[in-house]
Amino acid sequence: MANLDRTDYEVRYQMFDNFALDDQRNYYASVLKRFHDSARQVNRLRALASFMTGLAAALAGFFVQSAFVTGARCTVEPLPPDCGTIQLLVNVFILLAVAMPALGAFFNALADLYQWDRLITIYDSALENIEFADAQSPLPDMNDQEFRVSVETYTEGALLVMSDETAQWGQSIRTPPQTTAFIQKMREKANKLGGDADQSYPSQDRPNANAGLPPTDDGVG
Repeated sequence: MANLDRTDYEVRYQMFDNFALDDQRNYYASVLKRFHDSARQVNRLRALASFMTGLAAALAGFFVQSAFVTGARCTVEPLPPDCGTIQLLVNVFILLAVAMPALGAFFNALADLYQWDRLITIYDSALENIEFADAQSPLPDMNDQEFRVSVETYTEGALLVMSDETAQWGQSIRTPPQTTAFIQKMREKANKLGGDADQSYPSQDRPNANAGLPPTDDGVG
């Protein structure tokens, strides 16, 4: 592969950042919104089905108790003219009390089929990891060698997140500590080549890659 100078790496970094990482981040955010909306709508429909079951059963019992038990107004002659309407309402409420649980079971099956909650966890982790990879992006005040190593680390980390998201359906994607281990290997490689990825700018100017990440068992975070 031909040797690339600082300008080449800067151009490649800008292209990857704009057309790969940002695009993937927007995709994850869009998918998360769609899954959150779908899960919320199904939960509302399940709750509505449960509410309608209880309401229909209560109303059917009320009308039967008030109009059709022994001695009530629709059990003695002559029958009031509205007894037919009340009987129809009771039949409708009984039908709803039977049908609504079946509708609720349908939405339960729908949620189990699409597994929105599980997918939300996967894409939420992917979005977190893509932000973690973005925190490794190069800074303008790096020297040429450090800039090159930082671009390679940043690019490789972002590609790892994308690869894991597409290849590991139903499983947790690569965790930040694993990405941290990869970054450490790249820094060790830079040190062997005579560079130091940490000495070209003050520590307070460095992006905190672990900001906002939960603590882990190995202390990374």
